[in-house]
Amino acid sequence: MVKRLSLALLTAALALSLGLPVQAEEGGSIRITLDVGDLAVTNGAVTLYQVGLEISDGYRIVEEFGGGMVKEADARSPHLAQWLAQMAGEGGTTRLLDADGCAEFSRLPDGLYLLVQTEQMDGFYAFRPFLVTLPMDGERSVQVSPLIQPIVVDEIPATGQHPAPIFAAMVLVVSGLGLAVCLDKNRKK
Repeated sequence: MVKRLSLALLTAALALSLGLPVQAEEGGSIRITLDVGDLAVTNGAVTLYQVGLEISDGYRIVEEFGGGMVKEADARSPHLAQWLAQMAGEGGTTRLLDADGCAEFSRLPDGLYLLVQTEQMDGFYAFRPFLVTLPMDGERSVQVSPLIQPIVVDEIPATGQHPAPIFAAMVLVVSGLGLAVCLDKNRKK
């Protein structure tokens, strides 16, 4: 037992002295932060799906998402994210957003990931699904901030209708009455 511990310590010291990387944590992490300004986050959840496995010149899409291959240059396409999100179902990892609008996924293997908002926050539209590569630009700890928009409620007319259909109906009635009067005068002559 003492020999094994000594050997492990010696190996770690040798790796450090040679400048070899020593990984303290397995896998990478993706942290999503929704910037909501001064507004509080009252609920919401995001789901992470691993949709692709890293290969030499891109990513191999997993069978649950249709299979195939995506080149590195196309890996963050918003159109691809929308298409993959339509196939998303069971199997993702869901995290609730905290009061600051953040959620973190850790211990992730390298690959292509799809982030989907699966529970909408009160007062905000859901963000569009998007793709994240891990590692991203050489970093194994990635932070992303998708664009979110607050829901703005415009003043609604009391009738629940816009005035244009009512105005059009009134014009038709008045025109019809005018036509009837004109035809009645022509008949009397």
